[in-house]
Amino acid sequence: MGDRKRVNVEGDRLSSLPDDLIHKILSFVRTKHAVQTSVLSSRWRYIWTSIPCLNFSCKGFRTFPKFSKFVKHVLSGRNNQIEVSSVELTSRGKVVQPCDERILSYAFSHNVQEVNITFLPEKKIEFPVSLFSSQSLKNLTLTGCTWRVYNLSITTPPTWELQTLATLNLHFVTLHDANTDNGDSLFSHCANLKNLTLKHCRLVGLSGFNISHPGLSSLTLEDSYDGVNVVTPQLKNLIIKGWRGLHLISAPNLSSLHYKGSYDSLQLSTDLLHLERVDVCLSDPSNKTVCLLQQFRSVKFLTLNLEIVKLLSLSVELISHQPSPFANLKSLKVYPNNVNLEAEKQTQPEVTMSTEVKNYLLDSSPAPGATFTIVSHEEVRTARNVTSARNLMSELQGFLDEWKENRETNTAHMKQDKAPIEIENRRAQLKTKRKWPFGERMTHIKDQFWEGHKNTFHVISKLEKIEEILTRQPTSRQAKLQQSFSNLCLEAVTIMDNILDHLKIQCDKKPRLYLSELDTASQPSS
Repeated sequence: MGDRKRVNVEGDRLSSLPDDLIHKILSFVRTKHAVQTSVLSSRWRYIWTSIPCLNFSCKGFRTFPKFSKFVKHVLSGRNNQIEVSSVELTSRGKVVQPCDERILSYAFSHNVQEVNITFLPEKKIEFPVSLFSSQSLKNLTLTGCTWRVYNLSITTPPTWELQTLATLNLHFVTLHDANTDNGDSLFSHCANLKNLTLKHCRLVGLSGFNISHPGLSSLTLEDSYDGVNVVTPQLKNLIIKGWRGLHLISAPNLSSLHYKGSYDSLQLSTDLLHLERVDVCLSDPSNKTVCLLQQFRSVKFLTLNLEIVKLLSLSVELISHQPSPFANLKSLKVYPNNVNLEAEKQTQPEVTMSTEVKNYLLDSSPAPGATFTIVSHEEVRTARNVTSARNLMSELQGFLDEWKENRETNTAHMKQDKAPIEIENRRAQLKTKRKWPFGERMTHIKDQFWEGHKNTFHVISKLEKIEEILTRQPTSRQAKLQQSFSNLCLEAVTIMDNILDHLKIQCDKKPRLYLSELDTASQPSS
């Protein structure tokens, strides 16, 4: 037996890899699982202590004290000579927990460059940005709970100065701008900020949403209701999608613009002489759209939605006496925006363009190889359905992973902690001849059954939705997603079988146990 074990260890090619490669592999799992590899062999006993990537999540622990104890164990046992390259933290709580502060403090003291924090559901979360006192942090991502929009509140003090921060991503966050009264920008203290992304964010301030930064090069704004005033002389790339409100954009060096929304919401204060790529999708194009197109005269790659082209075709007089402004155009692409994804056949006419509109858009282009592409409704529907299927599979995979982890944690907790307590409580009930506890147990069983049924229904409905989308796609598209979908189905079936087995044990065994206890309890005391 000893020789066989020795052969297995020697044949373990994973253990023979250098530490750097093993660290890379373990960086894709949570720190909890990385620590668990210490029991594999003497080779793995201390591997986790030198991993540069930390990934903590409170979801794998029943209580905060248990999570805090684990965090303390990891940080105290870690090799302090190794710097921390990145931190992933999943936190729960209305205020930042001491263990969260401990993790961040440790990371900042070890020159962490990337921090990604996700908050689990809470009615309101206060997160002080003042915790981020770092001279090494380059990338920061904060994500509030996507189940309740704007539940994460971040107070930005004037002392929030992250001199090395280059990339900032905020998702589902409410920002309290303390600097609006004196004219400072919300992010003006981040001197080296280059990339800024705000999704589902809201600003609470007196002077509106001001983004004024001399060095910002890339800005993404998605899904909000607040107007924004952007003054960014070095901005190169701008993406605005579903961000309602008035947008005043002053970015003279802009080279790429991707805009999806209402025309009346977008105001460009300067001529965009360096603009090369434009993708504009207007939900309600008006006669003023021509004025917007005139500002794109330097563009080389232009993408417009069909609704803009239809407007120009119906209002030829707006362009009939104007030369084409696009002297540098190399590529024009037109696609329909309003597409019914559920319909098997699109009743709308396919994309067409009148001769007058085509001449207006293409006549000035001197490039003999300039391309003109019209995307059909069917192509758009297929692409969006595939994207929808991938998003649903990713969402369902995350749900299954969390469900599985919670069940493993709950099962271990019941075995170690809860079972003795239940037995002791049951004995106390029998000793004092209290009410028959069977009704209480049935309530517990019903709750568990309903929770299991609800989760099972959620999984099945997701799988049916994905299958419905895939069956409508061409065979070539189906083949690319079929293996991922099959693996997802197999994992879902395994987890649901475990749930049903657990419910069967609850319903078949527990009531009988309580019935036998009832018989014992009903006997007169001696």
